[in-house]
Amino acid sequence: MVSQLTGEKSIFGQPDKNTLEQFKNVLMRAERGALMADAHVGYVMPIGGVMAYQNKVSPVGVGFDIGCGNMAVKLDKTLSTFDTSAALDIIEEHIQFGLGKQNPDAPVGHSIFDAPEWDAYPNKKITSSLKQTAREQLGTVGSGNHYVDLFHDEDHHIWIGIHFGSRGFGYKTAQGFMNLSQGKSWNANFEQKEVLLDLDTPLGQDYFAAMNLAGRYAYAGREWVCHTLAKAFNATILDKVHNNHNFAWKEEHDGQELVVVRKGATPAFPGQRGFVGGSMGDISVILEGVDSEQSKKALYSTIHGAGRLMSRTQAKGDYRGRNLSKSAIKPDMIYDRLQEKGVELRGGGLDEAPQVYRKLKDVLNYHQDTININHYLNPIGVVMDGPEQFIPNAMM
Repeated sequence: MVSQLTGEKSIFGQPDKNTLEQFKNVLMRAERGALMADAHVGYVMPIGGVMAYQNKVSPVGVGFDIGCGNMAVKLDKTLSTFDTSAALDIIEEHIQFGLGKQNPDAPVGHSIFDAPEWDAYPNKKITSSLKQTAREQLGTVGSGNHYVDLFHDEDHHIWIGIHFGSRGFGYKTAQGFMNLSQGKSWNANFEQKEVLLDLDTPLGQDYFAAMNLAGRYAYAGREWVCHTLAKAFNATILDKVHNNHNFAWKEEHDGQELVVVRKGATPAFPGQRGFVGGSMGDISVILEGVDSEQSKKALYSTIHGAGRLMSRTQAKGDYRGRNLSKSAIKPDMIYDRLQEKGVELRGGGLDEAPQVYRKLKDVLNYHQDTININHYLNPIGVVMDGPEQFIPNAMM
């Protein structure tokens, strides 16, 4: 499988028409761009899109979940003596999942709350409100496709893998700066459209500072989850891989300093490792960037996941109203797939079923000249927000 390399853009995989049109539209306002093989339609900028600008940043390009990313840690536990069901019980006991959830054990004295970037917000009232939200939600996972997973690698070592971002703090930060970029008040009804902020202007500088704060906050939350669970498992962390995939970085490409916005794309410079998750019934990987012509065209970026094949609405239909006749995915489809794979699931909705996503190996094949795979991780347990619980081994 090969990518399409043309001019100042690089398109990996076979994106659908709507995703490609969205990518081309945003590219008209950027210096360079790339589209990853897991790409699908997003808000203004496609998920899996990478855009490079000269001294400008796009708040809508970074998106609402600033600093959303993945972290994986390898434990000194092996599959032969690991009790998956007991571990999932521990996860559910210690970690909060769901929209707006608070963490009663959050480290409210974390150094992130003393960072100077809190001064980037318009006034003390806004800062105080955001800081309170951030204190309450630090280390919570959220909803949608955010998760805590358990894996084993080729040597049967246990890994914890997690995926979430800056929670309500990041969302409100993004919404507020999108409003300011459009000349509106912080709390106005917002419209999702691209406005590029010059980093030489006060507003551009304030957004970039607040974005970096939200990114470090997301890192702090994922670190807390991994270390909390390792301690609860009575395990030692042997290895750690951590990366954002909704963010903007100042980088040098071909001797030119650019602001590179990755929305659902993992940085993959030569030697840089990343954790990329598949669906709940598929493998995940620890990968590493390599130096190649295709890597340069990709702006040293790679996929952040397997990529959706169908929308959430298509997958679940009127599921909350229990009208499954409108759902493309039925509960038995999830149960059968996870039973086949031996995966125990706590939570999770129809819109996160394995059938909703591409196969990760198929997506990775489009990037084979830009990355090396260090580890293949096989899922044994998944915890997500959601109404259902499937425990295949207990139901056989």
